[in-house]
Amino acid sequence: MNLSKSYTINIIYLFLSLFILNSCVSHKSFPEFENRKIHHFEMVKIGGTKQAILINGKNPDNPVLVYLHGGPGFPMLPFEPYDNYMKNLEKKFTVVYWEQRGTGRSYKPGLDANSMNVEQFISDTHEVIEYVKEKMNVEKVFLWGHSWGTNLGAIYASRFPETLYAYISTGQSANPFLNERLAYEYVTQKAIEENNKRALKQLSKIDTLPDNYTVGDALVIRKWVYKYGGIVFNNENERPYVDLEEMRTILSSPFYSWMVRFNLLLDPYFSINTLWDDLKELNLFEEAPNIEVPVYFLVGRHDIIVSHVLTEKYFNHIKAPLGKDIIWFENSAHRPHYEENEKFQNIMSQIQSHHWKTGISISP
Repeated sequence: MNLSKSYTINIIYLFLSLFILNSCVSHKSFPEFENRKIHHFEMVKIGGTKQAILINGKNPDNPVLVYLHGGPGFPMLPFEPYDNYMKNLEKKFTVVYWEQRGTGRSYKPGLDANSMNVEQFISDTHEVIEYVKEKMNVEKVFLWGHSWGTNLGAIYASRFPETLYAYISTGQSANPFLNERLAYEYVTQKAIEENNKRALKQLSKIDTLPDNYTVGDALVIRKWVYKYGGIVFNNENERPYVDLEEMRTILSSPFYSWMVRFNLLLDPYFSINTLWDDLKELNLFEEAPNIEVPVYFLVGRHDIIVSHVLTEKYFNHIKAPLGKDIIWFENSAHRPHYEENEKFQNIMSQIQSHHWKTGISISP
């Protein structure tokens, strides 16, 4: 998708401003992580291309948790490793942050667009987990997927259960295109109720038939889903999918060289554009109906961008002989780990205790 002229001008202005302000800053050190007992960063050749993997933890005796970020293609390293909910998780798990191909430091100009498909990402996930198992000298890991990452996570867990203690998801996707249709219907109804003529005008231009539905349409819908509380609950702000504050964070990240930042600006929608056709055809009801590891869906009651209704249907559809739980977060939308962090941390502690050593069962 081409960025609008005004958005492009704002980004260029922001980039130049940050370059002037930060041109003398070293981006080789990460002082915030110096007190961590485990802190390992490496560009690892995965699926034929170098990809960024960061491993953080407080105790080398803790189990390993591999995190599959959302997007696809939204930079992860400037955000998650700095957030308190991840820092708290690092007390219970050794957390593996992997920027998937086409994302952040795992993107480079000339990356083969033909490699941007779901099957390649599943293969990448398997290589990453095998790398982590060898690096950390463990036989199994916990796997946590969020949003787009849950498509990879559920399929991976269904194919390689022998490598996992459990599969955990937040914002569990089941059918990405159907999610889009349901989100469109939701925001259209909200706009009608509020007589929001601006929203209705923009939404009226969207054709939700699969062949005609574009990345640009999806970004318009996300703006209104955000306003109507389907990404962050109790939110009333209208904002683009990626706002200028997030761009400022990305462009000032010590994880990224200026060349990496420049490349991201040149092609910010590379991942979603190249994966778009695959996403519109993906259906986890067919791709991952059986998962032979313990399964935990942590679901925001108000999640619209990944429909909580569809998530529940998929949960009921899954055959999980080792057990499955759906845990509702009543005051959350798409990010229960952020919006109800204390509850999220308690649940993750229970999952860790129950499946790694011995301990208690999971309760809502």
